Amino acid sequence: MRDLLTDPLWRAEDLGHAVPGAEHAVSVCLPLWEHVIGYEENDPAVVGRFACGYPRFFLHPRVRELFAVAAENFARPGETALVFPTAAAASRAAEHVRKKSGAACRIEAFGHHALAALVLPESAREPAWKRWQHGGEIVGSRQAEAALSGAEGAGEAGVAARETVRRHLAELYGQPAGNVFLFASGMAAISAVQRLLAPGSPAAQIEFPYVDTLKGLNEFGFGAREIMRSATGGVDETRALLAAGPVAGVFTELPSNPLLRTADLAALARLLTGTGAPLVVDDTVATAVNADALRHADAVTTSLTKLYSGVGDVMAGAAVVRASSPFAAEWLSALAAAESESPLYGADAVVLAKNGADFFERAGRVNAGAEALFDFLAGHPKVARLWYPKTETPDRYEAVRREGGGYGGLFSLLIADPSGARRFYDALRVTKGPSFGTHFSLASPYTLLAHYRELDWAKGRGVEPHLIRVWTGLEPAGDLIERFGEALAAA
Repeated sequence: MRDLLTDPLWRAEDLGHAVPGAEHAVSVCLPLWEHVIGYEENDPAVVGRFACGYPRFFLHPRVRELFAVAAENFARPGETALVFPTAAAASRAAEHVRKKSGAACRIEAFGHHALAALVLPESAREPAWKRWQHGGEIVGSRQAEAALSGAEGAGEAGVAARETVRRHLAELYGQPAGNVFLFASGMAAISAVQRLLAPGSPAAQIEFPYVDTLKGLNEFGFGAREIMRSATGGVDETRALLAAGPVAGVFTELPSNPLLRTADLAALARLLTGTGAPLVVDDTVATAVNADALRHADAVTTSLTKLYSGVGDVMAGAAVVRASSPFAAEWLSALAAAESESPLYGADAVVLAKNGADFFERAGRVNAGAEALFDFLAGHPKVARLWYPKTETPDRYEAVRREGGGYGGLFSLLIADPSGARRFYDALRVTKGPSFGTHFSLASPYTLLAHYRELDWAKGRGVEPHLIRVWTGLEPAGDLIERFGEALAAA
């Protein structure tokens, strides 16, 4: 397999290559700015080259084949089928289809690993796909492959691997293993926690979040009140919301993606005490190695697809409940049920346990490389703006940073000349595509990928259309500085 540390996927001819070059890769190479636009426009000349894509947005070939088999087995003329990991997950999708379109669905036991086929009119596919995409309750490529071949799966090895990962996360977060829940994706973990909220009231979202966190609250819950770029870390705005009526819960990220800002977690926790509104923090960017969100949060969600795995060949997520939270007793049983409805597949758990064994050591190396690259870029005349936890709301980040922890591997930047952003991206000699957290560096024009059809909305919240997000991998810092210097010269 191509070594992406020394031979990245960045040239035009690399379009569509799996990132990494593995059968179960979870990203795809988009080497040029025009390729990103072509992907968003569903240009056959671009998407027709894809070996795979990010699994919640682009079906892996094995998953696409599984959907086709389900349709062949169960669909009538004018119908189609999507496959979910369990009947409970399929039922949530069916209910969403009914609410959005009024269409009736059927759920058929698929006979493979407890999979469930959601059969529905072709005209109603979009809301079902939104449930797959934003809810994260997906069937991964390994499970689809096993279902298609009739293989038994990982069996006891998968059970043991899940417990290995669970215990490892419990140690990192300082919580009992029974407070850690593993899911098929990071969004499945977030969705499971969102379903715990008391019905009828909106939640609050502090700082600009990863796209699907907000879409999940708005699509499947009772909406979200946006608190963006808050001068008080979200405290004054949340206080005003509480004074106006009930708030179902408060969500934020540590730090936010892609603006790398941190809310005032300590003050928010004090403010929410006794209100019935939990504080939920997603720490995917910082990770438990660098920051302790559970010092104040009732629960943490995290995407294990990212730095915990580091390879980019498995989807997984986790939710961790603070033992001393007033919500713990109720949430532990509810999340155990949710975990069984969107479980981490055994073969994926085996891969994840292997990948995550050196997580702590990798995180430290990523911290050092990212900080060195940031320091270089911070003084460059062609860089107009940088976002990084070291300089964005630093007091709030430092308040939860662990002793010996760093600032993570993610940062965002703007090129001084907006028209130069395309030239910079096209010339940058790192792998380019969606996702982050890999052991190799990874860059993307984030706003175009995440918010292509809502660019004005994003810009109004501080996320510029030509913002480029960079994940720093394990390449030597000097090597990365040289590569970025070359790309800046091209800009």
